[in-house]
Amino acid sequence: MASDGDYGRNALWKAMMGEDILPGHAPGYELCKLIYTSHPLGAKIAGMPVDMALGEAREIRVDAAPDDEPAREFLRHWEYNGCDEVIAQLGTKARVYGLAVLIFGAVDPATGEPVPTDQTLPLERLHQLDIYFNVVDPLNAAGSLVMEQNPNSPDFLKPPPAVTVGGRTYCKGRFVVLQNEGPEYLDYEGSTYGYSGRSSFRRCIYPLRSYLETQVANNQVAHKAGVLIAKVRQASSTANRMMQVFSTLKAEKLRISGNENVITIDKDEDISSLNLMNVDGSLSGVRQSIIEDIAAAATMPAQILKSQTLAQGFGEGTEDAKQIASYIAGRRRWLRSAYGFCDTVTMRRAWDPGFIRAMRQKHPEEYAGKSDETIFREWRDSFTARWPSETEDAEAFETTEKKYRIILDTARLLYPMVQNSPDGMASLLEFVQTNINNTGDSLFVGELDIDTDSVRAVPPGDPVSIPPQ
Repeated sequence: MASDGDYGRNALWKAMMGEDILPGHAPGYELCKLIYTSHPLGAKIAGMPVDMALGEAREIRVDAAPDDEPAREFLRHWEYNGCDEVIAQLGTKARVYGLAVLIFGAVDPATGEPVPTDQTLPLERLHQLDIYFNVVDPLNAAGSLVMEQNPNSPDFLKPPPAVTVGGRTYCKGRFVVLQNEGPEYLDYEGSTYGYSGRSSFRRCIYPLRSYLETQVANNQVAHKAGVLIAKVRQASSTANRMMQVFSTLKAEKLRISGNENVITIDKDEDISSLNLMNVDGSLSGVRQSIIEDIAAAATMPAQILKSQTLAQGFGEGTEDAKQIASYIAGRRRWLRSAYGFCDTVTMRRAWDPGFIRAMRQKHPEEYAGKSDETIFREWRDSFTARWPSETEDAEAFETTEKKYRIILDTARLLYPMVQNSPDGMASLLEFVQTNINNTGDSLFVGELDIDTDSVRAVPPGDPVSIPPQ
């Protein structure tokens, strides 16, 4: 362990290398913040799963609308309000501390005064207000999110109907509480100041400490990697001052020599680099094991933490990809409450009376006899938001992959039997072409159109080649 004189000013090192850090150590608020802001893996553990979950845009549909104008207007306001960034902040902070709160506020532009946070916002007037979202951590809401511990209470281990942030109370409908994992009875979390969810760092504090040790070891190895060992004949005890000067001069030339330089040594002398092969192998293995321990403790796939590239090609890396896809789908379900909250606000902002009036003028036969609220409710009830990677297209691609694999495997099996027969080769190409063109899937643009007549015209015994069109 490094001395306090070397690392005394490093807050992360002092906190992580304390004597009380042992397996099972429960981090407090300050330690969770330090790990997130300063540890090499802190931001990756907390933020990467959320970033991957939000890595693609949702497909928005409003089936009750005669065109896609309501969906486009929704997406325009979603982007304007920065909802993706707000949800990413909420998810990341919840993973850092175990709990985070999204609060929703508004300012009346007519008076310049904020709408009281202990009052429900009138949704029908939402388009007339200047709205904002804030994401706060447990310290900002300390004392108001302890969670009910009475097992006979309707609010047992559930967020309260109101929260206090910076001395101001927010009523129900003005906030969303997101917890990382569910709370446990009488399990107090120092990182959240209450009996609530727990930080994603909770179970992996000790291996995170070990990872810091590997960083120091890596630095020591890198510092020694350029060391040169010179095996030279030692001067005799009767060596004069001239020989000592000559030996020192030779060592100095070796130190400053570089590419395209030439140095001379005696036939009995040798120069080599420091052999760090075994050290490098040991460090690499230990480091991988520590990262895997951290990933297991943080309940996330190790490939995400290692940033490894999945195997490419049909059938390779399939299980790894499925595991990561399942994990990301779980993170999206975890964020569903935040998405639902932001969806409701965005609908009211996007589908305001002015937009509904324009749609009524554009489609009078659809909306002439309907009120604004009726039209809004029809759009809201038919609103769907899907992740492209989780739709039926993913399963359809797997089916298509299997179809093409069967066709190509069959062609490979039959090829040796017809490789010397132009007629047989042409028939095999027609088989492959017909089946690929009739799979019913639009995987490729256009269809195969091989000139099999040219193949049949090749004399037997000649290599089959199709002339350019």
